[in-house]
Amino acid sequence: MFYGLSDKHQIVELAQAVCAVLGDGNGFAVSLLVETCAAETLLGKARDNTLYGAGAGVSQVDYGTFAWLQEKYTPRDLAARIFDVFNIDLGLVAYKELDFSPLLSLIFCRLRYMTVTAPIPTTLSLRAEYWKEHYNTSAGKGTPEEYISRCLSSGAVEVLTDAK
Repeated sequence: MFYGLSDKHQIVELAQAVCAVLGDGNGFAVSLLVETCAAETLLGKARDNTLYGAGAGVSQVDYGTFAWLQEKYTPRDLAARIFDVFNIDLGLVAYKELDFSPLLSLIFCRLRYMTVTAPIPTTLSLRAEYWKEHYNTSAGKGTPEEYISRCLSSGAVEVLTDAK
């Protein structure tokens, strides 16, 4: 395991904690965060060898997105909630810290998805499309089919089912 994880179930627990603080939208944000980690790093089993070329952390947040989210959310009430619950000052987080803190990586992943106005889809296949459009984007190499495949092969579906 990489990115500060001890096992893949830890991602679900952290995603639940993050969504409890930042909101779970329509009830599918935890699934989306866990599945994003599966698509990006096979739930922490696959290490990114590009040295921040593809992103940082278990959810592979890229630097431009990190800086934008940090600027966008640091002066807001949301940052105060994050500080109150997790004792994390968003304005002081260094990008490289995402590689060693799955909690930070999931916070920034959730913040990224919070900028999307469309609701989080209710099915795996629709979330794969949502991830491609809003997270991986046209600049990314990932496909919705790979998202689904990585969710299945990494055990993301099982850990989400176990958590319910």
